[in-house]
This record gives sequence, structure tokens and C-alpha cells, in this order.
Amino acid sequence: MTTLLGFSLTACNSDDEQTLPSPTVLPEVTVVFSLDGLGDGSYNDQILRGIKLMENENSQKMHIRFLTLSSMEEVEAFCRSWWENIDEPADGQDIAPRRLLVLASSDYVDMARQVFAGAEMNINRCVLAFEAEDSGDETEQIRTFNINMYGVSWLAGRTAKEMGCKSPLLLLGNSQNTTTYDARDGFVDGYGQKEDGSLADIGAIADNYRGYGMPTELYRMMYDYDGKYDFIYAVAGGSNMGAYRYLREHPDCGIYTAGMDVDQSPYSTLIVGSMMKRIDLVLYDHLTNWYQQKDLPRYQHYGLESGYIDWQIADRYGFLKASVEANRQEAIRKEKEYEAK
Repeated sequence: MTTLLGFSLTACNSDDEQTLPSPTVLPEVTVVFSLDGLGDGSYNDQILRGIKLMENENSQKMHIRFLTLSSMEEVEAFCRSWWENIDEPADGQDIAPRRLLVLASSDYVDMARQVFAGAEMNINRCVLAFEAEDSGDETEQIRTFNINMYGVSWLAGRTAKEMGCKSPLLLLGNSQNTTTYDARDGFVDGYGQKEDGSLADIGAIADNYRGYGMPTELYRMMYDYDGKYDFIYAVAGGSNMGAYRYLREHPDCGIYTAGMDVDQSPYSTLIVGSMMKRIDLVLYDHLTNWYQQKDLPRYQHYGLESGYIDWQIADRYGFLKASVEANRQEAIRKEKEYEAK
């Protein structure tokens, strides 16, 4: 199934803001969401929030449309068609607009690098791919960025340790998604050794992108985890909702957990803190720079110091906040060491 939404964005302009000349042909931005699509209560909904920020705060206009496709094959076909028609005039116009394609999932990166290999892009014809590792290829045309989760996850692991948790589990949504390995390593390193000298257990819901949209499966898995683990750090997108549901129904099970991407503490009293991933602000800043015809770097990297990501303790566990702040600089230092490896 393909879902397509489109609208123009407008907002008021203040006197102290720089005003660009109004283009005769409005720039076009196409955002392709992950296959899980909107309504996950976390990552995808944050992306939508970033677009809404453009609507509410940006002083210019642009056409934005959303696409939610049903398979990787459909996404690849759309990307090829988008590039083949990059110079087609806008509806009712004689010239083509400036066009930006936003691939809002790390699952699309490898495909995008293949499809757009050799394509000559510039600020008027551009592809932005979410959360990719740096290819190291200076000739690469697509623009990418990555948000390092090591430092935040290190803080989460240290929080679990200081709570006295004895048997933590790091759970990935997709065991093959290398962009989440920094979260895995950060949590394991932050927690350190268990009493028997071993490290935190590591598991995965699936070995492909579907692991981010399997809340029912994770709900069932929680029955096996109950009594075995006392802290679960699940980097699993919308699947996390299955864990939160189980914890609401079994509030005395003794398993603590974490929210992902947004503050998810309202979903369960056992959510100690949340990884606050401000993908909305990352997207907003990129869209603003692109519209203002500022060059988007080939690759950008954001970590704990960037302000785009943080570990936020839930209010009901406020006694842990001082510990987080006391460990923040250590987490930043550990993250830089990890990146340098």
C-alpha cells in the first residue's frame, strides 16, 4: 500500500529575519518514511513533527509530500523514477523546481548509494539519506548524517547499574542494522560487568527491518524475559510498544526499561528514562539550510554534545538525575574514544 500526502507550507515573516526572494516555482521536498510508516509513537512521528516545525516557523514556502511505501522494491522503483524525472517541469509551470528527496530510514541507505551512484547532484537536485555510516567516499553525491547513540546508551547502562539491576538485556530490533551497534556497545560498556564477571546479554527481535514493527511479537517475548532480566534496553522502534504494554499489564514483574526516540515514560511506570533523539530538529535544520540554498555537507555526525540526542530520566525517577549529570562528561569522553577506534 502506498500513502501519499501533500501540502504547501507557509508562515509569517518577522522583520529581523532574512527574507529570500519568493520563487516563481516552489521548491519540492519528498519525504519517504520507513516501511513501518507513521503512527509508531516515536521515530516516524518525530520526523513528521520536524516537518510541522517548518510549517509553523519557516518564513518561506515549499511543496512537501509524504510517501509510505510497502516494500523495499517499491522504494527503489520510486527513487529511480524520481531521478529520471528530476528535470520535469512543475505542474502548471514551464521550468523544473528545486527538488530534494529525503529517505527517512537507515534501511534505505545502501539502496540509495546504488541507485544514485554516478548521479551528479547539487543544491538544486539533492538526496538526503537518514542515519548512515560514513562511506568515506569523497565523491559520493547523496548527503547523509548519523546520530551516534553510544554516549546516551552508555548513560542508560550506567543508570541500570546504579539502580542495582543484576541482569540487563540489550535488545536490537534488527540484528543486521549496523547503525544501531553504537547503542548496543554503549549500553554494554556503560553497565560494565555483572556480578559473575560477564557482560549484559544481547538479543534481537529480527534480522531485518521488520524488527522495528513487531510489537505483538515483542509482547510475547516478554513472557520469556520475565524472571530472567530486570532491565531491558530495546532499540527497536515501534516494537517497543509491545514491551510497554506487557509492563502495564504486569507492573510487579520487576523489569525496568527505557523509552526510545521520544519521552515514552507515560506508557509505563517502569520506564526509567528515554533516549531523546531529536530527529525532528535534525530534519528541520537540514530542510531550512537546503531551502536557503546552503550546501548540505556530504556527511555529518552528531553525538551527545550536539544537542540532538540525550538521556532523559523520567520524573518519577528524579533521584537518578544527579547521577546522570555527574556521569555526562565521562559519557562524552567514552563516546569520543569509541568513535576514534
